[in-house]
Amino acid sequence: MPDNPAIKESFLFNRQSGGELRVLNCFPNTYAVGMASLGYQTIFKLYASSDKTHCFRYFTDWSENHPKEIDLMTFSISWELDFINLLEIFKQLNIPFKASERGPEHPLILGGGPVLTANPEPWAEFFDLIAIGDCEDNTNEIIDTALDCFVAGAPRNDLSPFTKIPGIYVPSLKNQVERQKSKNSQLQISSVIAPESAWQDTGLLEVVRSCPEMCRFCLASYLSLPFRAPELEGDLIPKVDQLLKHTKNIGLLGASVTQHPEFMDLLEYLAQRQGDPDPDASAQDRLANVILSPSGRQDPIAPQDDNIKVQLASVRASTVTQEMCELLVKLGSKNLTIAIETGSERLRDVINKKLPEQAIFDAVKHAYAAGMKQIKLYGMVGLPHETDEDIDATIDLLTRVKQATPQIKIIWGCSIFTPKAQTPFQDYGVDQQAENKLKKLIKALRSQGIEVREESFKWAQVQALISRGDRTVNDVLVKVYQSRNTGFGIYKKLMEPAEYKHFVFDTWQGQEYPWAIITNDKQNKMLEEHKQDAILVNEV
Repeated sequence: MPDNPAIKESFLFNRQSGGELRVLNCFPNTYAVGMASLGYQTIFKLYASSDKTHCFRYFTDWSENHPKEIDLMTFSISWELDFINLLEIFKQLNIPFKASERGPEHPLILGGGPVLTANPEPWAEFFDLIAIGDCEDNTNEIIDTALDCFVAGAPRNDLSPFTKIPGIYVPSLKNQVERQKSKNSQLQISSVIAPESAWQDTGLLEVVRSCPEMCRFCLASYLSLPFRAPELEGDLIPKVDQLLKHTKNIGLLGASVTQHPEFMDLLEYLAQRQGDPDPDASAQDRLANVILSPSGRQDPIAPQDDNIKVQLASVRASTVTQEMCELLVKLGSKNLTIAIETGSERLRDVINKKLPEQAIFDAVKHAYAAGMKQIKLYGMVGLPHETDEDIDATIDLLTRVKQATPQIKIIWGCSIFTPKAQTPFQDYGVDQQAENKLKKLIKALRSQGIEVREESFKWAQVQALISRGDRTVNDVLVKVYQSRNTGFGIYKKLMEPAEYKHFVFDTWQGQEYPWAIITNDKQNKMLEEHKQDAILVNEV
């Protein structure tokens, strides 16, 4: 990375400066990772576009020149293990780890992101404020309230005004709060095109939010309900046109992008922009002049080196068609990523993965026929209600997929089930036999020429500890950081065995959750009903 990676950036919004509130937008990881996060980019834009703020960015390996005195620091937390980087940034800026130890000379610390929205308690003592849920609708109110507090001269003495903002949790006050859901039907788009990010020189576009399938373990589905799919012509296409003014690389994001009802039309529009024969044409003109093949789908211009290249997040197997794969190949995609979770149709029914086996074979066949070189299939071991027969079924399915299409490279990405707060499977701990199950899969699949990329069983335990922990975990995380011990064993060493087992391995029954203060009866009832649905399917 160059000394200043921002030199090559392109801004898609008017960045303000000189406002009264000095804000440091932090990401607890590297610049490359942070600027590849659409969530972080959104937060940065929301604060940096206000004429009431003066914003600066801060990453673990690079930061913009900022004043020594900062009023408000924001953190976007996307991964449990980034607590190490959070505490490292505090140390770099001489900020006490815990809010209770900070004085009037220290900034207010605001955290947000999916990890904190699911369960803020293991992090609670690190933050003055935590944003629960979507951030689009309450940022201006946060800015105004922070300004009022600083005008009063003692922002940390009374944080109660922040409890009046929808979605804002004040850990020191333990106020009841519900997840904020943006009322804006429009979703997010890159605010900065960053050539030095992990998504190099790529414009990111959120195509959908949440997922209509609602697999019982899935945080992305339940935490961002309801499912939202912006309209094509009035929203997505103008954003595509805006991105294409700055880059030819487009990343389409969402938990299930191909389930947007007009996804194929979006791909066809992108393909129609290949070569850009009429860059001044309107979106309506381009849609009207699409050249159709006999199948009724667009026959786009063949790709060239300078043409548009599209990258996708994971797609749903049952939505994959021959036409879709051909369009993706012409738009520069060389592989397809599909989450099937397990090769056992029985277990897929239990977890609510509504995916027939034939759809998996068809998706691989379509990808190969379209010219793709590899398929990435994602799944996990240790799911609730999993049996040894389910593991055998996964081995059998993947083996048959490989045999059916031997020419295409098959990659099996396998994680360990970890319980996520605010999902129907939040009560189930990590399966203590998961590591042995994973080893069995690896041995069998690699002998069939299938590449396996596995997750560490040890680090799955740490994720579970942070996912289901309470405030006692705050001290554990601080001690881990202070020990400078990066190994797995330090976590178990710092906790009582029974306490560690409770958070990581135990199946919970009828207890109050650490995150209960940010949920409501309606949500809890839904999660319990969905859990019971899984139990009933398993018993059939």
